[in-house]
Amino acid sequence: MSMVARRYFVRGRELLRRGQLDDAEREFAAAVDLAPNFVEARIGHALTLARSDPPRAAQSLRTGLTRSSRAPERRLLLAALGDVLVQGGDFPGAEEAYAEAAQLGFASAKLHDRLARLRAKTGRFADSLGELLAASRR
Repeated sequence: MSMVARRYFVRGRELLRRGQLDDAEREFAAAVDLAPNFVEARIGHALTLARSDPPRAAQSLRTGLTRSSRAPERRLLLAALGDVLVQGGDFPGAEEAYAEAAQLGFASAKLHDRLARLRAKTGRFADSLGELLAASRR
């Protein structure tokens, strides 16, 4: 990965920390343009973009998934995709992304929490409770 892409990423992360989302989105986008396989930059870009354009953010993450074959990267991309799809209202798609992340070994309290919230939003309260209990065991 280029040092220039890394600098854009670091600036984007700092801008995000300060709440300057538009500027952060542009910095992350520049990092992704320079280094399309830079997973952390792609996720940062998608998560900042999701507030204004969830479909475009989801497409960016899907593009990242086509470029990545390593399980740790795919887990992160899938979890972020699930978050973006929830934000965009695609609950079945989000559940599918979270399930695929879990199949790749992303079994954390955070994933169970995401699934619990998703299932509560879709009225599946018993399933939501099950996820909360699984999260508490992690």
